[in-house]
Amino acid sequence: MKRNWLLYLVIFSLALNLGTIGAFAYLRYQDRQATLGQGEPRPLNLREFWRSLHLDAEQRQFLREMGPEHRRQVAQLRQELMDKRQELLALLKGENPDWSAIKAKINEISAQQGKLEEEVARFLLECRKHLRPEQQAAFINLVERRLCRPRGCGPMGPRWRHGHGRGMGPGPAPAMPPKSP
Repeated sequence: MKRNWLLYLVIFSLALNLGTIGAFAYLRYQDRQATLGQGEPRPLNLREFWRSLHLDAEQRQFLREMGPEHRRQVAQLRQELMDKRQELLALLKGENPDWSAIKAKINEISAQQGKLEEEVARFLLECRKHLRPEQQAAFINLVERRLCRPRGCGPMGPRWRHGHGRGMGPGPAPAMPPKSP
């Protein structure tokens, strides 16, 4: 009899815990849906992005010529960036990680990220040259919407969200001044 009572208590406790976890998961899901539903509309995909500028035939031809090479460059730079991050992870997993090697790898990653940003900026500037003045204003607005999602840009530039597979964030915090003795 005592054993049955204990079994029922364990089953009740398990059901209560699962119910609580389910309720928290549901509330978090609802909160996330409410957050996504507010504010600016979702950013346009690349095809919608270019379509919204109402490009003429010559401008579309330019994009058809430049786009594949740009995408190839970006894919190559991203792959190299991913490889360097994997190398960093391997260094961090090592038995006795060497700080100077880790720092050097971080510098390589920063340089690679810079190359990626340069390629994107180069492509955007090249595209902008081929736009009429009214298209340029819309282009800048669309680029801002894509780069500053989902929380917008402030006076310090874009604010990234950490996680979600978007890399390692905006970088380290500024160095603190040395403490006085």
